[in-house]
Amino acid sequence: MLLPDLIRLTTSSFLAYRVRSFLTGLGIAVGIAAVILLTSIGEGLHQFVLAEFSPVRHQPDGIQPGKKQTHGASVACSVRCGRCH
Repeated sequence: MLLPDLIRLTTSSFLAYRVRSFLTGLGIAVGIAAVILLTSIGEGLHQFVLAEFSPVRHQPDGIQPGKKQTHGASVACSVRCGRCH
């Protein structure tokens, strides 16, 4: 089959079955759009989870390394006698 014959056959097929051709094109477009949408949602969710659980974000501000001695009473002592404060 030569190229002009192939073009003529394709054109006549499209013109004879217009609704089928339109629905096929529409299905392809919707499928591509769905893949792009789901991929972008998945990537956005991935970035959100990484940002939420990154170790830099969960470092407490009140802890300072290097202290050799701490002051304060235990919880049990302060509740029982009241003189350890």
